[in-house]
Amino acid sequence: MKALLALAASLVTACSSLLDVSTSSGATAGHGATASGEVVVPDLIGKSPDEAAALVARAGFTSPMESSRPVECVDAPTIEGKINCQDPAPGRAVKPYTIVQVNVYQPTRIAGAIVRSQLAALIGKTPAQARAALATYGHDGHVTVEPTARDVPDCAAGRVCGFDVPESGMGIHDAITLYVNPPVE
Repeated sequence: MKALLALAASLVTACSSLLDVSTSSGATAGHGATASGEVVVPDLIGKSPDEAAALVARAGFTSPMESSRPVECVDAPTIEGKINCQDPAPGRAVKPYTIVQVNVYQPTRIAGAIVRSQLAALIGKTPAQARAALATYGHDGHVTVEPTARDVPDCAAGRVCGFDVPESGMGIHDAITLYVNPPVE
C-alpha cells in the first residue's frame, strides 16, 4: 500500500510540474493571469468605455484603463463612442501594473458647420430621414429635393444618392440640394 501511495504522489508531482511548464509560455492560469504573474490584455475593440473598463479590471490589471493620451489608430473602425484601437495589443501577456490605453472614436464636429462625414450619413436615407438628420446637426437652411440626372447604381429608388455641398462641408444655415433616385416605373 505504501508503494502505491508513493507512486501516486510522484505522479501528482510530475503532473503539476508539467502544468507549470505549459502555463509559463503564456497560457492563462485563471482570471487572465499567467503562471509568470502577468495578465492577458483583453480585446477592447468595438466595446463601450464602460464595457472595456470592466474587462480590464476582470483581467487583473491594477490600474484603470485610460483614454487621455492619443493612441495611434490605423484602419480602425469608426463607430461613435466605441473603442477603435488599444495599446497594448489584445492577447499580449503584460505585468498587471501596465496601463491599458484606448481610443474612443468621436467623429469630427465643428461648431456652426456640418462636416463631410455627417453629410455622408445622409446617403441611402429617405428625404424625410435626411431632413431629420440635418436638423439633429443644427441645420436650419433651405433643403431642396431633386431627382438625380441619371439612375445611380447601388442607390435605391426614392433614396438620397448625393448632394451639392463643397468637399469641406457646409454651414448650418446654408441651403442644400439632396439628389434622390427617381422611383422605378
